[in-house]
Amino acid sequence: MTIYILKLLDMATLSRVALVSKTWNQFTTDNELWKNIFLHHQRWKIKSLPVTHTYLPDTSQNKDTAELSATTAARVSPGLDWKHLCHDRKILETRWQSVPAMTKLSGHDDSVYCIQFDSTKIVTGSRDRTIKFWDATTLKCTDTLRGHSQSVLCLQFNDKIMVSGSSDNSIIVWNMETRQPISTLYGHEAGVLDVCFDEKYIVSCSKDTSIKIWDVETKALLRSLRGHRGPVNAIQLHKGQVVSASGDGLVKLWDVATGSCVRDFVGHERGLACVQFNGETIVSGSNDRTIRIWEAATGRCIRVLSGHENLVRTLHFDQNRVVSGSYDQTVKVWDMTTGECTLDLNNGHVSWVFDVQFSPTRIISTSQDRNIVVWDFGVDLDADLFA
Repeated sequence: MTIYILKLLDMATLSRVALVSKTWNQFTTDNELWKNIFLHHQRWKIKSLPVTHTYLPDTSQNKDTAELSATTAARVSPGLDWKHLCHDRKILETRWQSVPAMTKLSGHDDSVYCIQFDSTKIVTGSRDRTIKFWDATTLKCTDTLRGHSQSVLCLQFNDKIMVSGSSDNSIIVWNMETRQPISTLYGHEAGVLDVCFDEKYIVSCSKDTSIKIWDVETKALLRSLRGHRGPVNAIQLHKGQVVSASGDGLVKLWDVATGSCVRDFVGHERGLACVQFNGETIVSGSNDRTIRIWEAATGRCIRVLSGHENLVRTLHFDQNRVVSGSYDQTVKVWDMTTGECTLDLNNGHVSWVFDVQFSPTRIISTSQDRNIVVWDFGVDLDADLFA
């Protein structure tokens, strides 16, 4: 009964209870109690682990895996020290409110247009026509790929392939194991501004105002989507639907299978530069200096985020926050629920910010200034399990 009552308390109250007496302190060390606190926290998630895994401080990094649900936590991860996890997760959450440690990576010879990273590697594309791989721990460049004849504007990778797009109008599909080209896709009549893919499709968009759908296995062009009246600057693919953002000021939702436009999202006052879509929510950034959060099912604008002083060039979001980069040379962090700007990182770049991605512990941004900036909130924390 005592443990049941304690499960109703939050972390701060539980810590105060521990000071009452030795007996109450003993009750508050119960691992199931802390597991309950972690798994029922609205903003906290954890990666699933092999059954044999035991959580210990300073463990090596684990590969990204699915998030752990409350119903399977005990079965999948019986060895976790939940009090320790709660402690580190609380510290990490606090750190997102202040400017973290920053490291600059130099190696590209010109503007760095695009980035993606995971727990082991950072991958960047540049105006210098190369794609570089960086070790996510040492932050050293480990490989340089050459294949495009002009600027590398966009890329996306998974464990098997990487797809990159360029000002040379082409798309290259790379083997992630050998890091060699598998095939080159031609079809766009101008620079390829963004690419994305899943298990069925590769989707690309271009300055030529079109969106193209390719078969991920055969690499055949399946269809072209037309409807935008300006360059299509960004796209996002999610479960058979594509969201696009264009210089014409519109966000559009498309059905990949039929090629039909499902819905227009109208509200931005100038052209769009970036968009992200998770199936339910769309977030877009514009030359009108705002970020808009949309309800995908209805087209309703839920919230407008204002604070950037120039074009919002890039953004990335999850259930908790939006991170954006702008031609005003700043990276900003916003609360997804309230729309409040919670952190302004204005000392990392000295020119336009082109791309930004984040994880629970890091923000990484790229810029016209040729630098890649790693903002690390997880220094000295055992944060490998946080999702």
